[in-house]
Amino acid sequence: MMFGHIQVYSAYSFQESTLDLERLCYYAKEKKIDMLALTDKNNMYGAMKFTKLCKKYNIKPIYGLEASLLVDGEVYPFVLLAIDTQGYYALVKITSSIQKSENQAIPIEHIYPYAKHLYLLMGGRESMIYSCISKDMEDLAMNFIKKVLRIFNENFYIMIVDHQIKAEQQNNKRIMSFCTLHNLPYVCSNAVRYLNENEAITVSYLNAIKKHMPVELSTNQAYLKDESEMRLLFGDEMIKLTNRVLLSCNATIPLHEFHLPKYPTPNDIPAPKFLSALCKVGLSKRFDKKSIPISYIERLKYELNIIINMNFTDYFLIVYDYVRYAKSQGILVGPGRGSACGSLVAYVLGITNIDPIEYDLLFERFLNPERISMPDIDIDFQDDRREEVVDYVIQKYGAEHVCQIVTFNTYGPKVAIKDIGKVVNLSPNKINMLSNQISSNPKLKKSCYETYNNSAEFQIMVNKDPLIQQIMPSIFVVENLPRNISKHAAGVVISDACLEDVVPLSIGPSKTLICQYDKDYIEELGLFKMDFLGLKNLTIIQYILNDIKNATGQKIELNNLPLDDNKTYQLLANGDTFGVFQMESEGMILLLRKMNVTQFEDIVAANALFRPGPMENINLYLRRKNKIEPIEYYHPDLKPILELTYGVMIYQEQIMRVASKIAGFSLAKADLLRKAVSKKEASMMRQMEAEFVIGATNNGYSKELATELFQQIEKFAGYGFNRSHSVAYAKIAYQMAYLKVHYPLFFYAAILSHEQSSDHSKLVCMQEARKYGVSLLKPSINRSMQRFVVEEGNIRYALTAIKNVGQSAYLLISKDRDENGYYKDLFDFFRRMDETHISSSVIEALIDAGALDEFGYSRKTIKNNMKLLQENAEYENKYFNMNLLNEQDQFILQNVEEDSKWELLENEKKVLGIYLTTHPVVMKRLKLQIPHVQVGFLMKYIGKNVNVVLCIERVKIIRDKKGQNMAFLTCYDETGSIDCTLFSRQFDAYEKFLKRGNIVVINGKIEFRNALTLIISKILNIK
Repeated sequence: MMFGHIQVYSAYSFQESTLDLERLCYYAKEKKIDMLALTDKNNMYGAMKFTKLCKKYNIKPIYGLEASLLVDGEVYPFVLLAIDTQGYYALVKITSSIQKSENQAIPIEHIYPYAKHLYLLMGGRESMIYSCISKDMEDLAMNFIKKVLRIFNENFYIMIVDHQIKAEQQNNKRIMSFCTLHNLPYVCSNAVRYLNENEAITVSYLNAIKKHMPVELSTNQAYLKDESEMRLLFGDEMIKLTNRVLLSCNATIPLHEFHLPKYPTPNDIPAPKFLSALCKVGLSKRFDKKSIPISYIERLKYELNIIINMNFTDYFLIVYDYVRYAKSQGILVGPGRGSACGSLVAYVLGITNIDPIEYDLLFERFLNPERISMPDIDIDFQDDRREEVVDYVIQKYGAEHVCQIVTFNTYGPKVAIKDIGKVVNLSPNKINMLSNQISSNPKLKKSCYETYNNSAEFQIMVNKDPLIQQIMPSIFVVENLPRNISKHAAGVVISDACLEDVVPLSIGPSKTLICQYDKDYIEELGLFKMDFLGLKNLTIIQYILNDIKNATGQKIELNNLPLDDNKTYQLLANGDTFGVFQMESEGMILLLRKMNVTQFEDIVAANALFRPGPMENINLYLRRKNKIEPIEYYHPDLKPILELTYGVMIYQEQIMRVASKIAGFSLAKADLLRKAVSKKEASMMRQMEAEFVIGATNNGYSKELATELFQQIEKFAGYGFNRSHSVAYAKIAYQMAYLKVHYPLFFYAAILSHEQSSDHSKLVCMQEARKYGVSLLKPSINRSMQRFVVEEGNIRYALTAIKNVGQSAYLLISKDRDENGYYKDLFDFFRRMDETHISSSVIEALIDAGALDEFGYSRKTIKNNMKLLQENAEYENKYFNMNLLNEQDQFILQNVEEDSKWELLENEKKVLGIYLTTHPVVMKRLKLQIPHVQVGFLMKYIGKNVNVVLCIERVKIIRDKKGQNMAFLTCYDETGSIDCTLFSRQFDAYEKFLKRGNIVVINGKIEFRNALTLIISKILNIK
């Protein structure tokens, strides 16, 4: 006889369970539990993952839901179980309705239409039956039950939950007597929320976090009990009845039933005919009345035939339509992304802007006729206007047919420490102390559990405090749990059917309708997913193009930029790539320098090589490119395929070409080989190897060569990169590099505008701009705009980049300037600000930023007289005929003071995030009587000892192999930043100087490996 649990809550019942679905299914199998009913609270977030894991562990999945239902105006929880597949779809609709409702509950009458397909279970301490019986209101309970029984008949059960709480057990006896008296069926449940008794306290912590209440451990019995424990608790008969209910639940989630929407063609023209016509026109436009090569005509026919036969015509038309809309609205669209760039159809429709024939890109890498799967066309839009395109799709296909996709935010170690620490009243100091032991660097990411096992310092901190010791096991569990939902950054789902009939829905951030299943399951459900990606670099490019046009009248066509511009390649070869898309990292800069970039294909190769796997090929590629070692092609027939990359298989498309040329594989079959090797599908690879060798020998190649080549394919395929994607993103990189070298003013203004909320980005950008002779002008109340703008050969600071001067304040100032002109003087400014009701805090921020300097008064003087100026402005505006301001100039500004240089700089940094007028490092450096070098010029001093005046930005102290303290510093001056290393032999002598914000002279040796580093010999404090 099979045994199962009828009520299980996973971690998707946020803050009410610690059950990760993988752990749940694994331990259920260990405990010989055959059936599990997943009944998360008002949601089905875990249903698809649950299905997969149940199959993996040979457990019968039962789909359920704890639904919040309204009965006579009161909300009660009821457990619903799907009896059949129609019952599953009923749950989908019910959870969607609850999630979309204002108070997260729906009237019980709304579930009545699904009564034949659902079990309705009522029980537990929060249930209506429990409440009524405990309050001696049996008649009220029975009246409700009679009504429900008329609808649900034999599908209604009372559920007995026994967590060995005395009051609960007493009430359970009364409920069971009530059921016996009225001949009502009942089943048993353990309302499982954790794996074992030890985890009960963790759920109590989570509940306390959720409800902002003290920690209360009412029971430790809601754990995953095995059959013998449940029989001991409830007896054989009740277990038998419960298992009978579970066995009768046979719902499945239908998969691969396509729900592709239909594109509304003009005059109801058949979609294939309309697509073919669009492609014909698009191909002609691409060649601009020139003769179209036969290769393009044949390729287009081939692709259209596959697309139409695979029934993906509407897919292409839908993507074509929203890309066309974006371009018509002046929204910048990327040249392409991923394998879709291998499609000529996508190119002639304007979906991509990469010619696949020119760059030898393969359609089969994108859409394989021998492997039926959804095409995947991801589109990049400028990130500040992405939502406009999503809104267009919603309006076109209807809000009921379009949604976005859920993602789950996990607690992570720092939040787990903070939240649990708070509810047990751990001091803020200890919480911070623990949290600071967890690295914030994504590259050094470690869980709390890993940190505890690898850090002696962390272990000591935990073990010496009994309260921290107590909560640490809970933190280890909670750090991996989902905390809440979020919206996937890109994914959008479109369906021909009403989405509520297909997938469970929810309301995400910003009231967005989202699918409760994450992106990994969308295709299996037969739904059409598209990625609308927001790319900040496209926004920056659009800023640049607009600013150039507004300032000079010159309209630059990105797609017509010459790809043979020497200045652009020289910039890349020099590694001057700040702000250039995907070319900014230190490792990439080093690669570009070693490559000595001279052509577009070098950028494509760099883009493909600088990835975690392909990096292994970098040295081989460089040695061959730089003629240090000879180029080998394995066989002369492979030279046309591998010549571009010096005999190194870099691209996945090359691997496909090799398989096609040598073994006679179709490109579709070669793509299957590529996929099998990259995913390390052993059985498929062995079969493919045999076919490859046979195909090669049939084509006249030796068995030895075929075997060697297959081994090389195996080796390189795991590292091979998608050339289609690399070409497309290399195009964006080239465009940005071109704009930087030819229009540096507009380039830096655009980057500053996009990064204006980041103080670090502004600092770096300012340092980089100086290399081009570009200065950042302080804010001006009359000249500054919403964004950083080019002004007389420099860049004017944006008003909205001043802290406390938000968008609303800027709009008031901007409107006032548009209507009344520039502010004539300080008094005119205060008079007009009084009328616009700009707050004093905004005016103070403008003063500290230097935005009022143009009126000729020191910042200190204006601040000293603010109250008088405001009072005078009120008086002036009340009695506007009495123009007293100029006459009373000297009278009003009585407290005249010069600015203190240091105070001015510090106030400036508070509101601007950077030192703009000058830098404290510069002021300190003026006092020095010793030779010194600025960071921006250190490349000339590699291998030499120098003095550098630096401000310490970051200090990280670690222990070396001998257990002694050493430190890594990040320091900067007005020209750039540099990493510094202080070894243990000098650490004790200079530890006192290692404070963030401290300005010091560092003497040391300049080294360059992957980046410039300063090895510290001495640190001197500047007095």
